[in-house]
Amino acid sequence: MQVNDWKRIAEHEARRYRENKAFMRGVEDAGICEPDRYRVKQKWVAAVDFVLDYLKRTDTEKERFFRLCYGIDGKRLRLGEKAMTALSFDFHVSITTMYRWRSELASLLVIAAAQTGALRPYGIEPRR
Repeated sequence: MQVNDWKRIAEHEARRYRENKAFMRGVEDAGICEPDRYRVKQKWVAAVDFVLDYLKRTDTEKERFFRLCYGIDGKRLRLGEKAMTALSFDFHVSITTMYRWRSELASLLVIAAAQTGALRPYGIEPRR
């Protein structure tokens, strides 16, 4: 696997953040024992939460973009060229900047996922 593959996986899981949280709540409420699936989803939710927390402390504009881009708080955007152009007007930055931000966010997600153990690049076990 290469870094771009990890980024694609991380972006996919970020888009599933709300579904993963709902799944976790359902498992907790029902008391159903699905430890493996639960732990994997828990790690991805933790990774997204780490990125949100980091962005909240360092760059609130990117945090807002992250929430919009991956549908953290609501409806997901289809991030085609039209959507990125519209977002560039909303954020008052160039479309190139929007794509650069998305790439940076994907990199942050990969790092956070490796830290939580959701992704294991090179088969390395995360520290506990």
